[in-house]
Amino acid sequence: MKKSRIALLLLFVMLDVGCATGMKPSPDATSNARAVYDPWEPMNRHIYRFNANFDKFVFLPVIRGYRFILPRFARTGLSNFFSNLEEPSIIVNSILQFAPIKTVKSVARLTVNSTVGIGGLFDVAQHWKLPGEHEDFGQTLGFYGLGPGPYLVLPLLGPSSLRDTGGLLVDRAMISIPVGIWLPSAAPYVTGSSLLEAIQTRDDLSFRYGELGPFEYNLIRGVYLEFRKHEVQR
Repeated sequence: MKKSRIALLLLFVMLDVGCATGMKPSPDATSNARAVYDPWEPMNRHIYRFNANFDKFVFLPVIRGYRFILPRFARTGLSNFFSNLEEPSIIVNSILQFAPIKTVKSVARLTVNSTVGIGGLFDVAQHWKLPGEHEDFGQTLGFYGLGPGPYLVLPLLGPSSLRDTGGLLVDRAMISIPVGIWLPSAAPYVTGSSLLEAIQTRDDLSFRYGELGPFEYNLIRGVYLEFRKHEVQR
């Protein structure tokens, strides 16, 4: 889920910057956001409210317990580990997008972090000036000309689009299917690790629902779609 949700991490960082600088949402600031293709807006808003309530009453209390049990260095190690699991998917998508430099960098990161970094617990590659790349199947579809389609808010996962949701399923399959084929007995581990990954991903985010005022839904929608457009075009 972290994946894989690096785009969302960057989205929330952008929103955090706005909060930190005292920017206040306004109707004018969201006028462009309302122009996006959101034919399922009533459903999306219901899911958005569900996500907000789940985050407040379930996820955040779990996160507080998670932080109490695990020290920061352990949580950082888990974050690195889950990022390393996504490198094969990044490699495949880089190849599909004819990006040889990103492919080589990601192969190098996977090799270094899986060996010297002890299975990815330590991001040694970052210190060796090999920063992480981000390529997912949603971007690959966009590279081949497929538009984002309708905006979609996913239960628990948050902002997405029809294209990116399909891409997310493919990216997750790249991780889980090989494990299921080669190590069938590892299925419970995969399920458990996905839950832990979700907790760790939420722990990495400082975003809190309700911080951006009454136009928060529009702001998040607009920033997400603009960011994904940039990701496809870069």
